[in-house]
Amino acid sequence: MPLTRLPCACGFVWLLAVVAVAWLSELKENETISDVKLCSIKQISTGKMYRTEAEEMGDELFYAYSKPQILKHPCKSNMALYMGKALLLTKDNFRSSIIPLNIPKMFQVQTAKVSGAIYSSSCILLIINGNIYAYDYEDGSWSILLITEVFITNIYAEYCCYSSDYSCSSISNLILVYAIGGPVSDAVIYISNSLGFDFEELSLPQLKLLDGTFEGIFFFHSMSKFGVLLKNGDTARFAYIEPAKNETWGLPFHMSRRLHMLNLPGLKGFLIFWHEHRLLFSHNSGQLVEDIPIKEKKAVTHESFGLSGKSIYAIAGYENELAVLTTDFHFYYGTLGLLSTSLIKITEETPVTNGSAIMFESIGNVVIVTAVKDEDDPAYNFVVCCVNMQYVLMELEIGLKSCKAEVLRGDFDKKMHILDMGETLELSAKLVPQPSQLPIPIVTVSNPHSLGFQVKMYEDGYTFDGNTKFTINITLMQQHTSGRAHESFISDIKIPSLSTITLDLIERGMSCIDLQPPSGLISIGCNWKKKIIVRRDLTACMKKFLEPIELENNYTYIIEKGSYDPNYHSRPQENNVDLTIMYDYEELGCPGLVYYNSPWKPVIELWEETRRVEVVKAEFVLIEIHGLYTYNYSMTVGEASCVSQAQNWSSVIDASTIKGVHAWDRQNYLSCHENHESAPLLWPNVEYQVLGGSTKNSIIFDERNGIYVFLVRVVDPFYSYCDLTTTFSIYVYGAFPKQTLPDRLVFMSMLGLMLILLWLGYVIPKLSKSERGKK
Repeated sequence: MPLTRLPCACGFVWLLAVVAVAWLSELKENETISDVKLCSIKQISTGKMYRTEAEEMGDELFYAYSKPQILKHPCKSNMALYMGKALLLTKDNFRSSIIPLNIPKMFQVQTAKVSGAIYSSSCILLIINGNIYAYDYEDGSWSILLITEVFITNIYAEYCCYSSDYSCSSISNLILVYAIGGPVSDAVIYISNSLGFDFEELSLPQLKLLDGTFEGIFFFHSMSKFGVLLKNGDTARFAYIEPAKNETWGLPFHMSRRLHMLNLPGLKGFLIFWHEHRLLFSHNSGQLVEDIPIKEKKAVTHESFGLSGKSIYAIAGYENELAVLTTDFHFYYGTLGLLSTSLIKITEETPVTNGSAIMFESIGNVVIVTAVKDEDDPAYNFVVCCVNMQYVLMELEIGLKSCKAEVLRGDFDKKMHILDMGETLELSAKLVPQPSQLPIPIVTVSNPHSLGFQVKMYEDGYTFDGNTKFTINITLMQQHTSGRAHESFISDIKIPSLSTITLDLIERGMSCIDLQPPSGLISIGCNWKKKIIVRRDLTACMKKFLEPIELENNYTYIIEKGSYDPNYHSRPQENNVDLTIMYDYEELGCPGLVYYNSPWKPVIELWEETRRVEVVKAEFVLIEIHGLYTYNYSMTVGEASCVSQAQNWSSVIDASTIKGVHAWDRQNYLSCHENHESAPLLWPNVEYQVLGGSTKNSIIFDERNGIYVFLVRVVDPFYSYCDLTTTFSIYVYGAFPKQTLPDRLVFMSMLGLMLILLWLGYVIPKLSKSERGKK
């Protein structure tokens, strides 16, 4: 099947930057490729309207390096930042003239040299003279984010554009800034988990134990680890650090001088390393870094870019594609993959100049942008060259193998999928081969320590033109539950992680430009649609103990001064006073009804949005949020068959920096049914304050009628990654009113009364027989 001619996104009439390819005669195997004119060009100019505005802006920014670079927005396809002799932010892919960015003079940066930039929310974060500034491109404002004594050189972030789910959107919250070039043990690194608006120094004790020159630190979300690039002599390698664990290592690779790194969007772990005479690629976040071979005609001519004799001028990557301009403006294009990475020379010369930079506008569409300064106007104009790689490769006829498949689609492509604790996830894909071809699909995951998978492929009928259709089913599960991985190959199940799954074809090749591998993001963590609800089959309103209209109208009740502890240690407090509590009917509804002398345990249901999933049988804890402690647990630690000392609310609150009802959660919970050397079983007779799980522990209320408001939280770390918690209320009834007098006084009074009655029973009859009695 001939390659489809994709429409080029640059093909606007007003732009006049259409693709024109020279006619080529048939090539013999030993003949060289003739010069190919990639595109016609047209200078864009949009008027002279910015002079006054530019004079008021301040100091003009410029890029610290000699060769221009374009920073493409990872999620907004039309936004890009050109960094050269000026910084030019476009929101229409350089289709109009642009005023350069200027930093206000009030910041007193003088020579405004920019060494790095990233996107963050509605801002661009820039390293200017070793400090971090933010430019909000929506309102045009500037702010200072970080001023340090350390001269910052690099800034790093990753992005997720698949979903608005917190598991995706929170990825861009993490930002790292640092200075490279010194010993790794002396490295100063700042981290932000708030889109760059607050920084703090990152403490990684493992760095003090490493040797080598510090060349960068990155947080690879697809591995859930920090990656530290270290250089020793002419050799470099990555150390992967997960806090509180020993580091792991990638394979070493040759690095004679400092490399630039390009992290391609999509969170697949695709990294490009390069300097003027070197071009390297890693498909697994630096664990394996290799040279990209160079092809001319039908075969590999150079195993590495350095052997080609060319020098890199500009570079751009997009998902599974790579484009390179050399200093003599030769143009190279390549595909990236697990088994099919290579570059091919497209032309002998590209019509660009020293002000040119390169970017991908979309799949298969490369844009070469040259900024042109108008001496009579502050705005920059642009010469734009748009290259439709599908069209160019088809016309060149350089011996590329035809694509083996017509269709390769996955229902998971460009989507975020959630895999909670112990769950499995079913994905599917469609494959339609070319006639007489049988391409071999391959599934890869970026974080195999967390994510395991099984693949089944079966024939699914025929297409309209008679080609066989195949369905590929992919079952995903955690390695802990897959039963297929050794314990040393499994990451900590308690810690959430991310992974990217990609379906590719072996030997996909450059001819499959319009057949990009489907790729999706798997969040092994909390499904934020989940929640817990306490079942209420019987309420106080049903039995007329309370009325809804009464509860809605600012209802208040009293907690007696001897019944609560504001420190949640269940101890009597001196000088307490009665508490007046306003009942929150909107949040709590009508309280459930509980008889005081019956063992009671709340029934907790797990819901996903409006769907009831199951009754929670995992371990949970509860506490009265106002400090009421007029209830006890039915079991002791010994009766619960604990083998280590069980936690309780007092011990957890004392050990936690969080004081109060939120101190105990799945992060710090330790099951007493496991051996813990730090908590030997010393007090088996104390209350066991954990409910659910394998025990039949329950609550027994004291003789007190009234409302209790509980917070309940699932603490079993192997049930869900979510913090499953909620508040609910109950009304305890049936207790006799408390006596107001001491027991001894009541006893003495009753005894005295009985003695008086007995005496009267003796005296009165006797008196009635006497003369005095008769009177």
